[in-house]
Amino acid sequence: MIVHRIVAIFLLFFGLGHSDAWAHGGVVEEDDLCVIKVNYLRAHFKVYQPAVRGLEQFCEDLPAATQSIFVMEYQHDSLSEMEVDFRIIRDVTGKGRFARLEDVEQIADIEGVTVFYQEPVVEPDVYLVSHEFVEEGDFVGIVSARQLQTGKLYTAVFPFEVGFTGLGYWPFFVGLLVLLQVQYLYMSGRFGKWFGGNSGAATLLVIGLCFAISDVSASELRVSFTAPDGQPRINQMHSWILHIADESGRAVEGARVEVDGGMPEHDHGLPTKPRVTEELGGGDYKLEGLRFHMSGYCEILIRVATESGTTVAMIPLQL
Repeated sequence: MIVHRIVAIFLLFFGLGHSDAWAHGGVVEEDDLCVIKVNYLRAHFKVYQPAVRGLEQFCEDLPAATQSIFVMEYQHDSLSEMEVDFRIIRDVTGKGRFARLEDVEQIADIEGVTVFYQEPVVEPDVYLVSHEFVEEGDFVGIVSARQLQTGKLYTAVFPFEVGFTGLGYWPFFVGLLVLLQVQYLYMSGRFGKWFGGNSGAATLLVIGLCFAISDVSASELRVSFTAPDGQPRINQMHSWILHIADESGRAVEGARVEVDGGMPEHDHGLPTKPRVTEELGGGDYKLEGLRFHMSGYCEILIRVATESGTTVAMIPLQL
């Protein structure tokens, strides 16, 4: 009976209200695309975590605390003429997924809860920022766009979770049932019989029900490229020179470099498998085997492994 009551309470508080919990923030899904609405201004919005999830795209909630690349592709031309800035804060509103702009505006010390801020910048086509989360938790993203002529400001707010499993409350629900069953077997004296009276083995089983997952993040690196003719070629094999530096601008040597990428709007990867064939010194690496077979927006992912860890940089291309 006690199990039945717990199940009923769980479903009442979590199951019945679950579908309403996702209607929040300035990011919505339309025609299988994530769209952020900054007032009447709209842009395709997506987030990548290439170090752990490759080219998989996320709208808001992110599965891990790692390097995350936020991309906005403008749908309104006026956005390309506006100053856009991006801020991420820890969610201290107390509203969780229902936090709105007015809740953020009531925060007395916005700088004190800010974990990332990109200064206002005018980007002609694609707005891209990268931030490495060092811990899981609840956050709020704030995107602002300011008209240069009038100074009018438009803002979108979207709460999101880092460390989101995508399973909702079901793991907790299943874990609760398992613990209740274990308690019942233990109290009834049947638990020890399963292990031939070996209480040590029984204790190890209980300990094994509890586990933790840790994530090791690497320092951020800067990756740039030069093409032989000054720009990437279409329908022709060619090579790049990659330059890799740390945050202070010092050349990174002796790194292991892997390259991937694709065209997310067309949902396909690169037609070839480019690879680094030679380290040229001074942080330069020769990348061969590149070919782009069509024009459009393309993203090149550069995975760099050094003694201090692994980081991934993304190079956006408008071919």
